[in-house]
Amino acid sequence: MVALDVPPEADIQRIQTLLEHGEANGWWHWEEGCVTAAWEASASAKDG
Repeated sequence: MVALDVPPEADIQRIQTLLEHGEANGWWHWEEGCVTAAWEASASAKDG
């Protein structure tokens, strides 16, 4: 298990895209733990 601490100035959408790409290719599985409002908003923007 690995935990990532994503700093607030990071490109959140790019990180989410990378995580999803790796999972789609069978490289890893990922789950969200404690997330910020910015992370949730980014995920909602991609889904909507």
